[in-house]
Amino acid sequence: MKILFIYTDINVRGGALSYQFGIGQLSSVLKKHGHETRLHHMFGAYDVEPLRATLAAYSPDVVAFSIVYPQYRYVRQILKELSPWKAFTIAGGAHPTVFPSCIEEMPDMNAICVGEGEYPFLGLLDALKEGRPIDAIPSLWVRTPSGAIVRNDPCPFIENLDELPPMDREICDYQAIVDSDFKTATFQFGRGCPFDCTYCSNHIIRARQKGPYVRFRSVDLCLDEIREVTTRYSVQNLYLNDDTFMVKKSWFEEFCEKYPRQFSLPILVNARPEQINESVCKLLAQAHCTRVTMGIEHGNEKYRADVLRRRMTNESIVRAFKLCRDFGFKTKSHNLVGLPDETPELHRDTVKINADIYPDSFNLHIFEPYPGTHLGDRCEREGLIDPERREKVFVGQTDTILKMPQFTREQILKCFRRFPYEVYKKHSLFKAIPYLIYYSRYGEKIIRMIQPIKRFIRKFAMGV
Repeated sequence: MKILFIYTDINVRGGALSYQFGIGQLSSVLKKHGHETRLHHMFGAYDVEPLRATLAAYSPDVVAFSIVYPQYRYVRQILKELSPWKAFTIAGGAHPTVFPSCIEEMPDMNAICVGEGEYPFLGLLDALKEGRPIDAIPSLWVRTPSGAIVRNDPCPFIENLDELPPMDREICDYQAIVDSDFKTATFQFGRGCPFDCTYCSNHIIRARQKGPYVRFRSVDLCLDEIREVTTRYSVQNLYLNDDTFMVKKSWFEEFCEKYPRQFSLPILVNARPEQINESVCKLLAQAHCTRVTMGIEHGNEKYRADVLRRRMTNESIVRAFKLCRDFGFKTKSHNLVGLPDETPELHRDTVKINADIYPDSFNLHIFEPYPGTHLGDRCEREGLIDPERREKVFVGQTDTILKMPQFTREQILKCFRRFPYEVYKKHSLFKAIPYLIYYSRYGEKIIRMIQPIKRFIRKFAMGV
């Protein structure tokens, strides 16, 4: 059968293209079983007309959406504008898994997949091809001809990720993706996260299916994938995008032992501050690591533990960043602002800890309440979401839809835009200025205008 994947990547920050791992894995599985796949990537501003032309030219049997909550509004808009649909429509991804009742808000969506979709999708395609009923396939919520929704229980997690074929990178212009992010190829070697951060969807996804949630492919297969990608494409850096790269000690140690025997390209990794110690840094250095990204999210220790369920100390954060710098790694911090119960005074703690650790680069995101997550549901219960703001279109994570008297939208935006200056002013105004421009009201427009020289600006601002 012919399957068209639609990847909505609309009004996102930064200007770099991105590879959608879920679509890449699904495509490789479907191709292995004789199906034909194609991708339509909607990047930048919303424009449905190119998709209309793709549908007419390709005439797919099935149209599949991968949805995260910030893109959900665009998927609904696409479904409405292109109705009626000739093809069977299905959606998967984080949002349908965490908030499966979203199918009720999409009358043109025939089905959604709750949880991992490789085998449920195969079962659906086989049934459609053979004309068999589709309303009893595990993990699928199916809209019947009468409009009723059949809700099937999910199948277990895939325990052995080695049984899945390598991700399909030929479904997209992967070299363009690499080039847009400073010649960096991204990889995801595992699935799942054992932590319970309230703003994230992992704690809900973990409960949707039975079986082990945190899993990794074997190290040797991961190295085979790196070899295939670096042979096929022009690459200068490898970003290992797993949230929990170090959570399985034996796997992490094996990777760091084997990788440098076969490759010399630098790797960029994610970590939690409490995972960083001297022995971990030695292994990372051995594996040619050049940057470690760690989530701080909030600088107030009590708030971070009570509201976000991130129970690391400020002392451990400072120590982790210092240790990484001592080993010569560049560091990057992730931070949030505009959270429930937060105030301008509490946000100053996030500024202070970043100023103290002096990361080479950082991300600051304005909090988005994802439906189905603990913090998202709390915002709904307490009436913190402004219904008018919810429908506004803006670049993701640069504005707020919350209405909080103790931390107004105007105050949140001011904190967001001044964060770079406040963090870097005592260290380097030359470093603060590019960030100050990027986090300004016009930052996203400017970053797209300067694409030809962004490598120089990155070097100037981040030192990399």
